[in-house]
Amino acid sequence: MAESVQHPLPYSAQAADIIRSAVLQGRYELGQRLNEVELSTSLGISRSPIREALRKLAEEGLVNLVSGRGAFVASFARQEVSELLELRQALDVLAVRLAAERGTPEDHDRLQVAADDMTSEHQGTDGKPPAPDFHLMIYGAARNGKLREHGRSVHTQLRLARFRSGASSDRVGEAHNEHLAILAALRAHDADTAAACMGEHLAHATTRIMAMFD
Repeated sequence: MAESVQHPLPYSAQAADIIRSAVLQGRYELGQRLNEVELSTSLGISRSPIREALRKLAEEGLVNLVSGRGAFVASFARQEVSELLELRQALDVLAVRLAAERGTPEDHDRLQVAADDMTSEHQGTDGKPPAPDFHLMIYGAARNGKLREHGRSVHTQLRLARFRSGASSDRVGEAHNEHLAILAALRAHDADTAAACMGEHLAHATTRIMAMFD
């Protein structure tokens, strides 16, 4: 890794961000051991914040800590992915209902940009950094910190499982239209329609993801 930690964030938080990014980008194999000494040398910090970072990533479900052996990149069995998808269904529908009630015009504008940027990113039409996740931005509009915390954990694990399963992006156009339908309901503050649109969107995504594990 070419990155190194910088001030002012705690070293452990910066290390967690760097390692998380590396895991999600596929720089490590599923089940690969994350060597504390190598990470310490690479990031230019002591092993103590590395351990803290790995514990944080374990809490997020991206790393498995094995007593006496160390930290390993998480891998997901079909049943685990199915359970994560069920949990995402419940959390995302709740989040979109709250966002319909609490979201502001500024939230809606940011969601519009995120939806459009995600499409551009998949099509490779620009050189922008990775787009913010549309679903996680809905959690922000829901204004429930605990819900956002749990939703982020589930989405992060599914991102790893989906990316490493070889899931393709050939549903981007359809997903974009579904995002726009959700956004229209949010702008109208119509919680029932927003929840219905989200449920339909997640059902399509679930079918696609689970097919990768058959």
